[in-house]
Amino acid sequence: MGAYVEALVCSGVGKPFEPQTVVLGGFRDDEIVVRMVATGICHTDYACANGAIPVPFPFVGGHEGAGVVEQVGASVSHVAPGDHVLLSFSSCGECLRCRAGTPAYCAQMRQQNFKGSRLDGTTSFSLPAGSAVASHFFGQSSFAAKAVVRGRSAVSVDKALPLEVACSFGCGVQTGAGTVLNVLKPVLGSSIAIFGAGAVGMAAIIAAGLTPVAKIIAVDVVDSKLTIARRMGATDVINANKCRVVDEIRRLTAGQGVDRALDATGRISTIQSMFECASPGALVVTVGAPAMGQTLEIEPAKWLEKGVSYMGVHQGSSVPSQFITHLVNFWKAGRFPIDKLIKTYPYQDIEKAHQDLATGSCVKAVLLWQ
Repeated sequence: MGAYVEALVCSGVGKPFEPQTVVLGGFRDDEIVVRMVATGICHTDYACANGAIPVPFPFVGGHEGAGVVEQVGASVSHVAPGDHVLLSFSSCGECLRCRAGTPAYCAQMRQQNFKGSRLDGTTSFSLPAGSAVASHFFGQSSFAAKAVVRGRSAVSVDKALPLEVACSFGCGVQTGAGTVLNVLKPVLGSSIAIFGAGAVGMAAIIAAGLTPVAKIIAVDVVDSKLTIARRMGATDVINANKCRVVDEIRRLTAGQGVDRALDATGRISTIQSMFECASPGALVVTVGAPAMGQTLEIEPAKWLEKGVSYMGVHQGSSVPSQFITHLVNFWKAGRFPIDKLIKTYPYQDIEKAHQDLATGSCVKAVLLWQ
């Protein structure tokens, strides 16, 4: 019989995450057991709960966990019991992309992160009555006081790093910062527009401030978030509800448009605006996930003559064990103040945290499992 643990379970499409006692089963050679201390809330948790991204139900979400390793499988050598770890996405480690050092584009990305189980269909959570509960969300399902985690999802961190800060690096912060530093790479004197000033967008703004970019333009619809964006390094801010964004960006860039742009909203209309404000030769990327089935219409001839490149970026094209270490070092040096955006909540208050995120009164919500 496994251990009884408290978890946040979503029972079906459109249902809330609710505290529930589940049974935690045994772990395998490539897995570890982590006692969770903090878990960040990310938009993807609710995209799955609302059906925009399909997952099996009932399921335990959470993919920005941080905690203490309690047990380690025989084939896991990079962490040991007692280590502090943050948890990121899972990958197979064997496909061409993983072996080439780009695990964010693992050939098994969907199976490894959204299947709701191990690859063989077994889960590590069940209800006391015996029925299965989907687990291994992003290799971790860290909306739980304790979880069985894929070893590849764990990144060891300094024990001096507060785990309520560490957890935020696992997905959203890695995505925003990695997209800027690993993909967009703004050059001296260039401009960048960041659409969406949530946690991903804020991380992108902070990261842009680590580059020689001349102009960092933040776009959102909530004035309080734009005020914070200025504090995080934005040189200019635009409230999309108060002006025509494309016209304002062109005004700010002397009619040229921006050299780099990032959309963290996933809204098709916003992605279209991102295209419209791009300068000739610009690179624009999507990191926010539109609902499955949505499409974008473009006029190829128009973008052909402008030489604009468009791509999707997952997890900031990062190798977590390497890139997150750099972000942590920036944070220690006071150059990546993501902690200024974090608001903590007892895990039982997840719906209050979600509401605060939706209204913009909180930028980054973190659940505590004490």
